[in-house]
Amino acid sequence: MKVTIREVAAKAGVSPATVSRVVGNYGYVSQKTRRKVLAAVKELGYRPDSIARSLVTRATHTIGLVVTDITNPFFANLVRGVEEVTWQHGYTLILANTDEDMQREKAVIQTLQEKRVDAFIVVPASSQGSPHLQEVVSQGIPLVLVDRGVHNLAVDTVMVDNEEGAYKAVSHLIRLGHSRIGIVLDNLKITTNEERLAGYRRALLENSLTAEESLIQSCRFTQHSAYELVSNMLAGHERPTALFTANNFMTIGAIQAIREAGLSIPQDIALVGFDDLEWNLVNVPYLTAVAQPVFEMGNIAAQRVIAQLKGEENSVMEIRLKTKFIVRQSCGVPSQTNSGRRSNPKLDQEI
Repeated sequence: MKVTIREVAAKAGVSPATVSRVVGNYGYVSQKTRRKVLAAVKELGYRPDSIARSLVTRATHTIGLVVTDITNPFFANLVRGVEEVTWQHGYTLILANTDEDMQREKAVIQTLQEKRVDAFIVVPASSQGSPHLQEVVSQGIPLVLVDRGVHNLAVDTVMVDNEEGAYKAVSHLIRLGHSRIGIVLDNLKITTNEERLAGYRRALLENSLTAEESLIQSCRFTQHSAYELVSNMLAGHERPTALFTANNFMTIGAIQAIREAGLSIPQDIALVGFDDLEWNLVNVPYLTAVAQPVFEMGNIAAQRVIAQLKGEENSVMEIRLKTKFIVRQSCGVPSQTNSGRRSNPKLDQEI
């Protein structure tokens, strides 16, 4: 049978309230009494009731982590970055997916509030109005956004410099001689895509190139949607000579469409992606990509929410991490030979 707090109290010769203060780590208890209680807890194998404890302390030591798709390696890496910090501080994550759906995000946030999580770290499904997130803030619950921002929501946000990353990628394609450069995005209602599109347009404008609307295409956040979209782009009368894909799912769909169209990368069409994952060094040709410090982004988001929980931080911050532009074979680097010999990944050029 489960050992009760009264049994621990009797064993230690103290009151149940004293045992509660020791195991809950709140209130004053002398070191001598604390040692007696902990010895009784160990001997009897007592496990505190976390629900009862949370009613007293008003803390569950849980953090709600809301992402859009945990099957995406990007978000899996982000979650690991968050967990490394939260676990060290004694917090457990409750993970939820939204599938890029605002209604599902709203339902998930409400459910986690009912579970009395102490704080939230959220990858928002939209950059537009989010009254459910504003409600979290108004209730005084710590909230940190990661990877994406929400307009007119004054909370800590941890992102990368998306516009600059896209600008570097498209500028590189222009330097290689491309003028018909397509961009493949998913949801235009999230800040990452808004900013990456802005970087694309800035690179074209600075090189006196027109941003043709037919070359700016968006679809659902799935590999298959990207595959269908790129297939249609390649079937057009004037197909692009280069593609910039705004995230890893768009890149995978684009590669499938290019290959099924009987085209070669980079001989027939150059390809640069946003997100640098391990499979980029397995796929041939190796993918030129904008690399994000994903794990670090999760780390920093967790640090910010822990600081809020401890009452150490009141100022709102937008933290922008730098990306790295890594040139490999898929955009037609000079080191590539006609024989198809693979380049050494260690010789990747970072710009």
